[in-house]
Parts: sequence; structure tokens; C-alpha cells
Amino acid sequence: MRLLLACAIGAVIASGCGPGAAKAPLEHRALPDTARIVCTVDSTRLLTPAVRPRSDGVHVILSQHGGAPATLDSDQAGGWKPQPKPFVVTLPPGDAHLGCMTMADWNADPPRHRGWVTLRVVDQDGQWVDDHTVGETCSQSSIDYAPTAAGDPESQLGRVARQALGARPGDQVERAGYPRQQPIEYRLVRDGNVVALATFASTVHGRWLLEGVQKCD
Repeated sequence: MRLLLACAIGAVIASGCGPGAAKAPLEHRALPDTARIVCTVDSTRLLTPAVRPRSDGVHVILSQHGGAPATLDSDQAGGWKPQPKPFVVTLPPGDAHLGCMTMADWNADPPRHRGWVTLRVVDQDGQWVDDHTVGETCSQSSIDYAPTAAGDPESQLGRVARQALGARPGDQVERAGYPRQQPIEYRLVRDGNVVALATFASTVHGRWLLEGVQKCD
């Protein structure tokens, strides 16, 4: 009887821990906080299929193993070069499409996306604040400054953003994106919708200049 009971317990343990056991969802796994990507002769290798962002964004280490010099590009930005130290990319939670691009890839008509990969960004710590504006029509404006422009301290950006975004009584103006990302973003929420976004770029003096404003109606 004891032998049968021991066998039954062993079978339950094996079924719960064996190859057929259900895998924990990405939201509950211990994910790396640095993405590792390799540019090869004719493709892009993703060594970390999923990554969790840090407070300033997604940290990436890019290396190259053979082939012509390449840079890493995404659907929104790019031009990052291979280097031993990590660089930071502002990628929102979800799937990000990335790939290594050489000059030959860019010169092709249309540009050749050779073996682009999909990196899953999982915001396990709930750091991201949505910066996607919604509306039927949207406008974008940018601001140019003289090289001597001083900018504002970070503590004053909420006030500057509120004025630049045309906030009304009852509107909510708050920081968007990741808590420590650069550039800094502030969003305007009206009736539960993000209808405007202000972007601030850093200066050499450790201050911030209003770089652009996006408004939607």
C-alpha cells in the first residue's frame, strides 16, 4: 500500500513538473532587463525573445558577427550601431519589430528588411504610461531654439506642458512613456482620452526645452 501511494505521489509530481506542464505566462517569468541582438552576414539574431524595460526604456546590447557594417533599426527609429555597452531605446510594451540594416539594404528599392525579428517588451512592473494620442484629426508642431536657450528645470515641466497643451479645467496633465525616459513626455487626458502630447529635449545645461507638441481633435 505504501509503495502504491509513493508511486502515485511521484506520478503527480512528474506530471506537474515534466515537459507537458503548463508554462508560466511571460508576465510572471523572471525576464532579462537587457535585450541582446546580433547582426550576422545575412540576418538578425535575437538572443532574448522577451525583455522587461527599465525605468528609462529598453536596454539593448548590439553586436555584429560577420558581414558588412550594419545598424539596428525599428519601425519607428533606428541607426543604432554595434557596441559593447548597452544603449536605451524607447519601445512601448508589446511586440517591437527590429532588424539589422546595411547600406546595401537601404539602397535596395524598396529597402530590404533582411530577417527582421520580433522582440516582446513585457512591462512587468507597470512603468509605462500610454503616450498614444487619439482623435479624428491630429497636428504636430516643432520648436527651434537659439543655441543659447537655457530651458526649464525638470521640476517645472508639468507647468510648461499644461500651458503648451492648452489644458482646460478638469483636464489631466501627467508624465507619459517610461518614468526616466529621454526625451521626456507629458500627455493631456481629456474625458478619458489622450488628446495631446508635449515632448521635451535635454540641453547641455541639464535643463529641458519644449521640442514639439501633438494635438488631436
